[in-house]
This record gives sequence, structure tokens and C-alpha cells, in this order.
Amino acid sequence: MRRTLTLIVLVTALAAGACSSTGDGIVVEDPWGRTSPMVTANGAFYMVLIGGEGADRLVAADTNACGTVELHQTIMNDGVMTMQPAEGGIEIPAEGEAVLEPGGYHVMCIDKTQEFEVGDVIPLTLTFDQADPQTVDVEIREG
Repeated sequence: MRRTLTLIVLVTALAAGACSSTGDGIVVEDPWGRTSPMVTANGAFYMVLIGGEGADRLVAADTNACGTVELHQTIMNDGVMTMQPAEGGIEIPAEGEAVLEPGGYHVMCIDKTQEFEVGDVIPLTLTFDQADPQTVDVEIREG
């Protein structure tokens, strides 16, 4: 019985590690991106950033899979949805969350250097205003 319980705890811990990363109080959950062929120059990455005891801010991101990486937001302007850089970064409230999702905040990949195919894993380094940088594995999924 003790071995079974230990195995369950170990498997649960490994599964949690596969879908999230933590550092200095920031937890990164479920980083993913959509499929995107090379004929499409751009792509995007999404995730949930969970704040620790103090507020922080995602200020940059970087990956070799993109020529340029920017933090963007999608906004509605006079009935037209537009995308623009998230000036100053993306706020992560203390003990709250910042959701990066289609139609909202996201990490924009400009001038991709590779195709994004289902199952690909792309390392993405996130830079925060206060917390240490974190590198997460972004899983490419069917759009």
C-alpha cells in the first residue's frame, strides 16, 4: 500500500511538472501554440501566468524559433479587432493570474524560423520585471 501511494504521489508530481513551471513565485501553466506552416510568417504562444506574493510583470520573451518575439494584445477598436504591442509588458497580479489566450494577450512570434507542427516543443524564455527568467516548453497543438 505504501509503495502504491508513493508511486501515485510521484506520478502526480511528474505530471504537474510537465504542464507547468515555477520560479520566484511565478507559475507558468499550460504553455502552447497553434500549428502554423512556413508560408505563414508569424505565430503566437499562449499560457497562464500565476503570480506569487507580490505583483510582477512579463516584460519580454525569446526563442530561436522566431526572428522577433513581442508581447502583444488584441483589442477592439471601433468594432474592428486589432493587435498591438503590450506596452510595458503584461501585469501579473499578486496571487492572481494573467491569461494569455487567443483574442487577448499573447506572445507574438514574428518571422518564424521553423514550421509549427502538432507535437513540436519550442523552448521559450520568459523575462519578468522582478522574478528570474524562466524557460518553458511550448507545445504546438492543433489550432
